[in-house]
Amino acid sequence: MSRPSPKIGWFRALGRYYRDPSASVLGKLVIFAALIYAVVPVDLIPDVPIIGWLDDLGVMGLATAWLTRVVARYRLPDETLEASADAPRRRPFSMSP
Repeated sequence: MSRPSPKIGWFRALGRYYRDPSASVLGKLVIFAALIYAVVPVDLIPDVPIIGWLDDLGVMGLATAWLTRVVARYRLPDETLEASADAPRRRPFSMSP
């Protein structure tokens, strides 16, 4: 039985994602846009307690779920990423197929 390959940490994988030149620039900017939306006081719904915070929670929740899914690919060891480099990869938020 083969041993499963060890995975690297989430934050290290996040760094690998942002340093990857083949990853979509638009995909990288989505996270920053979500952070700015949550921090800046100008919102779709004014920041009234509870009701106004729901849109911020929704935007950050969607951005976090998307980022978790994308960064999961970068948690594989370097050898696994190099071996799978020949296979076509889906690039989220990319203009090209």
